[in-house]
Amino acid sequence: MDSRADLLLKAKDLWDRCLFYEAHELLEDLWCTFPKEDKFTRNCLQGLIRLAIAYNHYLNQRKDSALRVLRMVKDQIDHCGYCLGVDFPYILKQVEYSIERLERDLPLETFPELKLSHPHQAP
Repeated sequence: MDSRADLLLKAKDLWDRCLFYEAHELLEDLWCTFPKEDKFTRNCLQGLIRLAIAYNHYLNQRKDSALRVLRMVKDQIDHCGYCLGVDFPYILKQVEYSIERLERDLPLETFPELKLSHPHQAP
């Protein structure tokens, strides 16, 4: 069984290669390792899982679905900070940028990295 840090690093690798569906699968595995009582961590991870799905929707020509999910993610990750070492403030800015572009009917030219503040530190 992979450790939490291994799952996060594997998800980061997939994410950074724009393999968002595959990254979402690993992030769900990671999410399941946290107890239901850890609502904060589970909420932040769920936001990442949803973000991966939003970008997967976009890559599959489902712009309206992507925009709807991006708006949910924006509210969900607003207070996550650096949960599990993930740079949520950076991701939040990128989500806002993605929303703005899609609302203006402009294409997404890039996707945010899954930046980790301490990639070798176990969550």
